[in-house]
Amino acid sequence: MSPSGRARESSRTHVAYDDVNELIATATRLMQKDTAPETLTAEDLRRIGAELDIPARYVDQALEALARRREARALEARAREARACQRALRLRRVAWVGAVLLGLMAVAGLVVRNGLTSSMADVARQRAQVRNVLERRESLRARQASLTPGPERDAELSGADNRVSVEIRRYDERAASFNAAVMSFPAGWIGRWSGLPASLPLSSEVSTW
Repeated sequence: MSPSGRARESSRTHVAYDDVNELIATATRLMQKDTAPETLTAEDLRRIGAELDIPARYVDQALEALARRREARALEARAREARACQRALRLRRVAWVGAVLLGLMAVAGLVVRNGLTSSMADVARQRAQVRNVLERRESLRARQASLTPGPERDAELSGADNRVSVEIRRYDERAASFNAAVMSFPAGWIGRWSGLPASLPLSSEVSTW
């Protein structure tokens, strides 16, 4: 509807006498809102102060105080923003350091686990070697049981006994090395987490090779 149409429509509207005061007050506020300037200059404020019998120097002092308050609020807002940025930066650094530490721990854990697994495999290979020399000694004894005792036969049997002793000693060395490693920290925790045995038997604890 055009402004002229709205004016004609308003001219036909009837208003009760009791509503006139409220209607005029509302219209006055709307007019003041449309005509009032958004900001006032220092000269405007001095003129208003003069109308209220306030000397200009007090108006100027009030303006300076207002400027200082605004500057202080702006500084505080910038300080809050800087503190928030610092907190966010610290959190990012902590998260980055945590991720690096977790990665290093994972790599270290893998290295330790591989080392324990390799050590246990060495023990298993040495145990098989002990079993091998034991079987060879038993075969040698069976072959020479029917032979006449003599220096040559005794030397061969002594050599077989020595080979068994050497291989058993090597087994004990490897088993003891594994047991010492798996009992240390953090290898012990990693070994249990990986399902590795807490210890391996020494030769004195082995009933059957």
